[in-house]
Amino acid sequence: MLENNLTALELLHSRDLDETREMVAGIFCDHRLSLTDRRAELNYRHRYLRTPAMSFSVMSYGAEVSVAPQELDSFFLVQLPLKGEDRLESGKETRFSRPGSGTIHSPGQAFSMNWSADCAKLAVRIERDAIERHAASLLGRPLRQPLSFATALDTRRGGGLAWEKTVRQLLRSVQQNPDLVAHPLMRAQFEQLIMSGLLVWQGNSLSDSLARPETEVLPRHLKVAEDYMRAHLDSAITNEQLAELTGISLRTLYNSFRKFRGVSPMRYLRELRMDKAREELLDTGKLRNVTTVATRWGFFELGRFAAEYRKRYGESPSDTLRRLP
Repeated sequence: MLENNLTALELLHSRDLDETREMVAGIFCDHRLSLTDRRAELNYRHRYLRTPAMSFSVMSYGAEVSVAPQELDSFFLVQLPLKGEDRLESGKETRFSRPGSGTIHSPGQAFSMNWSADCAKLAVRIERDAIERHAASLLGRPLRQPLSFATALDTRRGGGLAWEKTVRQLLRSVQQNPDLVAHPLMRAQFEQLIMSGLLVWQGNSLSDSLARPETEVLPRHLKVAEDYMRAHLDSAITNEQLAELTGISLRTLYNSFRKFRGVSPMRYLRELRMDKAREELLDTGKLRNVTTVATRWGFFELGRFAAEYRKRYGESPSDTLRRLP
């Protein structure tokens, strides 16, 4: 179960209603919280991970509760029930959310929730500025209207299922290796993958624009991007930065790297950093250590680094060190 995969993340726990409301408000927003049955005993449990662009929560109240958030302003809220049921009300609309049937609430949307006693959810908060900036990068132009998503998120099939699996896999990876989000290089890719998936797989106000084909990119854009990568190999570089630098959309950036280099932009960057790591391992004038060199250039999964290094250079990183004086 996903609840058990977040044991290394921060844990909140309370049996007091007011304290619980304050804790939840600190992660999401101010809201009203009440027990449906005042005789029931609250058992709030909440594990969460926060990054600059988003936060991930696995939470439950242990009792039937009513939750009425204030109107969302600065973030989108994706809710994926793991068990139990939630009855959501927005205006005159009532929606039941169960495992396989999630919801997305956009800024400006008012709603209330009624969690069953056994309800547990995976909730993803995505900052509005971050995902709208990412959407603009995908389009290659500023947004002409605020971003909004279709409320119903079907995670039993298609894009919804693929997106939920992506989030779960990334959270499992973070559980096994917290450095995936501790380092800016890895965290940016982590966040972009989640935002791109949601924009592509879930219906939204930009779906038609995102589906339009892009024109072919001139090779000169590649040179600009590649020169920037080589000059900033030890800095956090994102696809968004490269798209903005070259004046093209993210889709065009991806397509041009695929066409002329045969790999994605981030894969190309990874190969440049791999070359730099080898250069450092070969430098007899430096104090060399495989772990230090690998992490310096953004490789935190040392087993994967060693396997890719061997495939690229025909020897392991430790072999490189051993054969030098």
